[in-house]
Amino acid sequence: MNRRIVIEINFNNYGMNPNRLTREWISERIDIFRTYTLRSLLSQTNTDFLSVVKLAGGCSDIVEEELAKREPIPDLIRFGTSIESKRRIQAYVEGADELLIARIDSDDLYHRSFVQQLHDYEFQPDTIALVNQLGYLWDAVEGQMAPVFHRSPSFYVFRYQVKDFLNDHRIVIPGKGTHGYVTELPHEVIPLRNYVNVIHAANTSVKKVPAKDRLTESEMNAVLADFMGTDTANS
Repeated sequence: MNRRIVIEINFNNYGMNPNRLTREWISERIDIFRTYTLRSLLSQTNTDFLSVVKLAGGCSDIVEEELAKREPIPDLIRFGTSIESKRRIQAYVEGADELLIARIDSDDLYHRSFVQQLHDYEFQPDTIALVNQLGYLWDAVEGQMAPVFHRSPSFYVFRYQVKDFLNDHRIVIPGKGTHGYVTELPHEVIPLRNYVNVIHAANTSVKKVPAKDRLTESEMNAVLADFMGTDTANS
């Protein structure tokens, strides 16, 4: 079986905040992406994947100009509108049998072995979703981290047959269509601590790192090394 892995990231194609189309907002969010998620992607032990970073219409020129000011990003990570992203995925999966689409926000992390895990995963026949219930919550401002569990978090993977995907079949999340309902689909749980949900100075998260089971600084640095290829929370 020939399997393809896509990591899908919504950059500014969601939400009603008008600032998400401005140069100032885009520039700041690109820096945040580079500080966190990009480092997670570049640290993957298996680089046989495509990541599409999806943009709202009308801001591609600004994004390209801002990206050009910074160190180049490898071609396996591509910014583009939803239509452009769809075309890239279609070209990438041509000739393959199966497609796994993982989602992540543009400021969070996956374990550096995550792509390899997906290539190796052996599915039950009826499974269409994989859920990562175990992860960490990291307050990068306060320097705090603790392990967390979510029954149906936003760190999930959809499984497609390529022929169905190319025929525009899309998995629909039941209920309200949000990630909290993914576990109502035929799914399996990956029993590894695979994600870091990041609190940083520019997000509006009201999440607080639990006081229970907080990691020591050395433990936190070890976790970050496993997710970003760095052994310091401040690098």
